[in-house]
Amino acid sequence: MRLTVLASGSSGNATLVESGGRAILLDAGISARETLRRLTVAGGADARIEAIVLTHEHSDHVRGVRVLARKLGVPVYGTAGTLQAIASSLADVPETVTIDRRDRFSLAGMKITAFPSSHDAADPCGYGFESRRGHRVVVTTDTGVITAEAAEALAGAHVIGIEANHDRLMLDTGPYPPFLKRRIAGGTGHLSNDAAADALRAAAWRGLSQVFAMHISEQNNSPQAAQAALARTLRSQSHTTLEIVCRGQIAGCSL
Repeated sequence: MRLTVLASGSSGNATLVESGGRAILLDAGISARETLRRLTVAGGADARIEAIVLTHEHSDHVRGVRVLARKLGVPVYGTAGTLQAIASSLADVPETVTIDRRDRFSLAGMKITAFPSSHDAADPCGYGFESRRGHRVVVTTDTGVITAEAAEALAGAHVIGIEANHDRLMLDTGPYPPFLKRRIAGGTGHLSNDAAADALRAAAWRGLSQVFAMHISEQNNSPQAAQAALARTLRSQSHTTLEIVCRGQIAGCSL
């Protein structure tokens, strides 16, 4: 099983989840051309992408979905709210498949579990992916809190991709207007470094091998602040590797 983060942050998000040469693309928030270029750079160009699965409808997660779905000839999966919110952009894609935020389904040789996230979007969710050998990858970003369902999904994961969007002090003292600060720090906004650390503390176990800190704000966070907050939590998990994924960076791991 392989996870490759092609893009992460407010400028675009896309992650490849691969098992046995079959794959899905989680979100398509950068252009189709750039997505395919990054797949080549990351060594994932040979993966057979069978679907694009969306977390929610914000542009940094769906910007390239129409062109990419047509180019690859694959269906687009998403919740009813997500698909309805971007219906005009999906009119001529090969197929759309509606899922529920608590659905379990099989795709590209993997068992996939959707779970609710808490974001100011129509019907947002995160996902867990399980290979035939029982390896589990969970990705949760764009959520103001870790929902009960997300916490359940994170428990027992071998690889976790989790949002560490902002440092609370940097956000509070930063240049954003008050309404935007409230939105980011609120229950339907984005996870802080400390909130991500708390989630990892609850989910950490001996089988957790890799953590990716994702969707890091360029204005309200720093790689060093995210690293420090999450590393403190994982210090007792000496076998777990922590990687901070910043703008323009490609990161990945194999199980």
